[in-house]
Amino acid sequence: MKSWLKKALECLQATLEPPRHELNELDWKVALSPDKKRLTEHLSAFSNYPGGGCMVFGIDGDGIPQGVHAKTVETTVNQLSNLGRAALNPPVALHHAVEAYGAVRLLFVYVPESRIKPVHIRGKGLDAAFIRSAGTTRLASRQEIGTLMLNSRTPRWEELTASMLLNHGQIVSILEVEPIFEMLERPVPSTGEELIKWMEDEGFITSDSSGGAYITNFGAIAAARNFEHFPDLKRKAARVIIYDGSNKAKTREDVVGTRGYAITFQRLLTFVTSRLPQSEVIEQSLRQKRRVYPAVALREIIANALIHEWRLVKEDLG
Repeated sequence: MKSWLKKALECLQATLEPPRHELNELDWKVALSPDKKRLTEHLSAFSNYPGGGCMVFGIDGDGIPQGVHAKTVETTVNQLSNLGRAALNPPVALHHAVEAYGAVRLLFVYVPESRIKPVHIRGKGLDAAFIRSAGTTRLASRQEIGTLMLNSRTPRWEELTASMLLNHGQIVSILEVEPIFEMLERPVPSTGEELIKWMEDEGFITSDSSGGAYITNFGAIAAARNFEHFPDLKRKAARVIIYDGSNKAKTREDVVGTRGYAITFQRLLTFVTSRLPQSEVIEQSLRQKRRVYPAVALREIIANALIHEWRLVKEDLG
């Protein structure tokens, strides 16, 4: 069970105990309101609240669980997700789950806390930001907006999305993470669900409430099977140029990689090593090849070069 859902169930249990009441981090409703303006205000308020908040559908005004019909779940989630994307600035991505509660099933819609605050109504100024207070949603005061701004954090370049919304199968076909597990000396997750969760936990992808996810810049630059999938990054692939002689007048080889830095590292090391001069020595009557440069030194040089390029990519595109 996801951590946000576990917390929401605990909060719900507390709110339904007499006297029944709503909390800043949880609001229950019998069904989706036709008032889109008010729904957008709720989304703004929850995304400005520390830790985010949750709306629970299927509970009447007296706090009695009534349950939700399966056919209304999709409609509710789609409408809220559209409002989160189109009616708020910055946009808010939602998560949802249908969970049994006693004899009924309830719809939980989780609104994560936004890193960039205040989240306000799109097309209006920062004054159109809402907060949760005493279990209700209200317009934030100027002082409260200032506090939200102090707690705002601009996303790092690595956290920004590098792809369109993809399903999990597409993500696995675009990102190659198995070599990363080899370098970490860890087993590859046995199921696709576990693999996707690991990618999300490590920042390779950002999940969307629709069930799909976006590949982040970090995921793309580290584990892309082919940079052609990422037009903004394809010119940042690793490149090895071997010159003929001691100057750059004539090129003997010019090889451009296509894979992410983390998964191409070992291949890059092998390629460079194979192109470097070697010497032969005889030890104990056996002829052996010796590299001019120690392997550990080459690893350090290549790793530093990739890290330096990573920083340049962030400066160019960040």
